[in-house]
Order: sequence, then structure tokens, then C-alpha cells
Amino acid sequence: MVPKMWSGILPEELLIPEPALPAQFHIIWHRTRAISAERALVLAVLWQAVADLQKYRFATRRQHQRLYMEAYEWVASSDRSWPYSFVNLCELLNLSPESLREELLSGRVPSRAIQAPDTLADVEEAA
Repeated sequence: MVPKMWSGILPEELLIPEPALPAQFHIIWHRTRAISAERALVLAVLWQAVADLQKYRFATRRQHQRLYMEAYEWVASSDRSWPYSFVNLCELLNLSPESLREELLSGRVPSRAIQAPDTLADVEEAA
């Protein structure tokens, strides 16, 4: 026995698509990209170096001085052999390594582009 195809006629209202609500339209066209785990790690590594350079610049405790020097050496290095080197991370984030290095090592407060995000939305906006 061969099954028969349904030959009924569909009502026209079933073929009309439902309209999108304004909120749905906004989400579809203006949605921010979700930040990947890898990009979040890149931002966290860079931000930790910025924080260590600012916080421990005039440290007197040996452990804090070590944290400052490690961050300083990482930022000052032009080594590209390690995937998470300063130069590689800057290029991943479309930042100029030279100008960012100059700003970080000079002791000035960094620009908004590398300040700690207040919320996940700020991280996504920066991406």
C-alpha cells in the first residue's frame, strides 16, 4: 500500500508570516557580538598587566615589586614567539603595540580603550 499525498488546500492565513515586533527587529539587526572565551582571556591578560603596572609602580614590598617588573618586562618585550605576548595580543585587539606600550610605561593613566570594563556589555562593545 502506497501512502497518499495530502491534497488539501492550505488556508491563505497560514502562509502569511507573522510580523516582527519592534523589540525583535532591534535584537536581530543591532545585537552585539557575543564575546568568545578566547577574546575574554586576551582582554583579561592585558587588563591584569595594566592593573599591575598602575598599582605596583611605587611598591615597597618585594612581591609587589616582582609583579610590577613582570608586567613591565612583558609590555616592553617585542617577542612574538609566545601566542600571548604583548605584541600579539595588541594586534588581536587592533591596538598599536608601540603607542600602547608608550602610554603604559610612561605612568600615565591609560585611555578608555584599555580601562577595565564595568560590565560584560562594555567588554562586548570593545570587541
